[in-house]
Amino acid sequence: MKLVLATILLMQSLLFAQLDLHRPANAIYKNFKPFPTPRTNYRPGSVYRIDKNKIQYFVQDVTSIKALTSDEGTVNGKMNFTRSEILECLNIDINQDYISTEVEIKNVVREYTEQTNVDLVLWENDVIEKLVVDDSSDYYLIREAVLAKEIVFRFDSKTADKIVTGKGNLKEKQAGEGQIIDYPFSISKRFKEPKRLFYLEQKIGLEPYPKE
Repeated sequence: MKLVLATILLMQSLLFAQLDLHRPANAIYKNFKPFPTPRTNYRPGSVYRIDKNKIQYFVQDVTSIKALTSDEGTVNGKMNFTRSEILECLNIDINQDYISTEVEIKNVVREYTEQTNVDLVLWENDVIEKLVVDDSSDYYLIREAVLAKEIVFRFDSKTADKIVTGKGNLKEKQAGEGQIIDYPFSISKRFKEPKRLFYLEQKIGLEPYPKE
């Protein structure tokens, strides 16, 4: 299995957190964003809109836009969470405002669309006219998504010492002779089925490539 090493600077929670507008939404791949919660919907080909009040609404899964898949292997990196995000995600309370963790996302699958298929379905077949109906909203198409079924979170000893409740849920890896483990404490988050974690969007309108 191919091992993909990536540095993840995630200033928004990957799991179960509301969007924090004071922090950039970085993800595994460049230009991707994390979903506010892991999910099974919002596949590539889905359209959503954001109205003038910045409220997001799901518009339609355009099933005629076909999504292809690529196995990306395992992704390793680092993520930063707030105390409340870790509590909601892992049921661990840490007496610290921000927590840096090492993360291993296993068996990553990347879903993606082809531009020629998107252009044909939306604009050449005039589907776009049935989707973009509110002049006051901005419309977006999900072009790609990243899925996984299991995520392992690892903590260093300094962070683990500040855990108020939930430390008993962590597994500790013992270092061998002459070995140093930077993040010896771990806990896994598993889903019954792969969930979408990150997405790449494209702003769309009645014209295929409107000038800004």
